[in-house]
Amino acid sequence: MNMADAPKRILPAAGASATLRPRPARVDHARPVSRLVSALGLLTLAFVVLPLPFIVLYSFSKSNYALFSSAGFTLDWFRRFFENERFTAALVNSLMVSVITTVAAVLIALPTALLAVRHRFRGRDLLIGLVSAPLLVPGVITGTAALSFVSETRIGTGFWPITAAMICFTLPLVLRPLVANLSGLDPDLEKAARNLGAGPRRAFWTITVAQLVPGLVAGGTFAFVEAMDNFSITVFLTNITTTTLPVEAYSYIRDIDDPTVAAMATLLIAMSVALVFAIERVLGLDRFLDMS
Repeated sequence: MNMADAPKRILPAAGASATLRPRPARVDHARPVSRLVSALGLLTLAFVVLPLPFIVLYSFSKSNYALFSSAGFTLDWFRRFFENERFTAALVNSLMVSVITTVAAVLIALPTALLAVRHRFRGRDLLIGLVSAPLLVPGVITGTAALSFVSETRIGTGFWPITAAMICFTLPLVLRPLVANLSGLDPDLEKAARNLGAGPRRAFWTITVAQLVPGLVAGGTFAFVEAMDNFSITVFLTNITTTTLPVEAYSYIRDIDDPTVAAMATLLIAMSVALVFAIERVLGLDRFLDMS
C-alpha cells in the first residue's frame, strides 16, 4: 500500500486545542419553584428593599418633615452627623467593638469547629448545643442576663462588657458556616501534604485553612454586621461615656426629628453595598451564600 493512500490524520489547528479540551461542567444547584413561591419571594424582597430608597431620599432632603423638598437636595445632614460628637464617638465605638468581636469570634470558632467536626468525644453534642444556645435566646433576654452579670460581679457597663457580650452572641454565627465548610473537606489532603514533607502547622495553614476561607469570610461578615447594628443587647450595657451607634441613633430620634439619622442609615447602606461588592470580588457571592 502506498503511503499516499494511507489515511491521513487530521491535526487541529494551532489555537484550536483550547477549544477541543474538555471543560469542567458547571453545576447548577438552582431548582425550579412554583409561581406562588416566586411571588412570595418577590413580595418579601420588596418589603425589605423598598423602604431603603425613601431613607436615602430623606437623608438628602432640605426639609425636616418632607421626603421631597421644593428647595432641592442638600448634604447638610451628613455634615451634621459627622459634626455631632456623640455620633462620631458612637461610630468609633461600634467599629472597634465590631472589629474586636469579629477577630475574637473567628479565633474561638476555628478550633471549636475543628474539635466538633474531626474529633469524637463524650459531650460533643452538648458542647455544640451550648455554643449555639445564644441563637435560640432573644436578644433582650441576653442583654438582661449580661446586665445582671456585670451588676452582680461589679464589673460595670461600658466598652469591654459590650464587646464580651457581642463575642458570646456572635460566636454561633461564625461557628455554623465554619462547621458546614469543614464538614465538606477531605482530611486526607492534609495527611497527604504531611506525607510529602510539610510540617503539621504548614499543612494545616496551607491546606485546611486555605479551604476554609469561604467559611471564615461568611462567619466574619455575620459577626461584624451583627456587632455593628445590634441594639437589643448593647442598650443594656451602654453608659454615659460609652455608647454604640444604634443606641445613640435611638436616643437622638427620641428627642429630635430631622434627617440626621437617615443620613447615618444611608452611610450604613453604602457600607453594606461596598461589603457585598468586596465579597463578590474576593470570594464570589455563590460560595458565600453556600456557606451561609
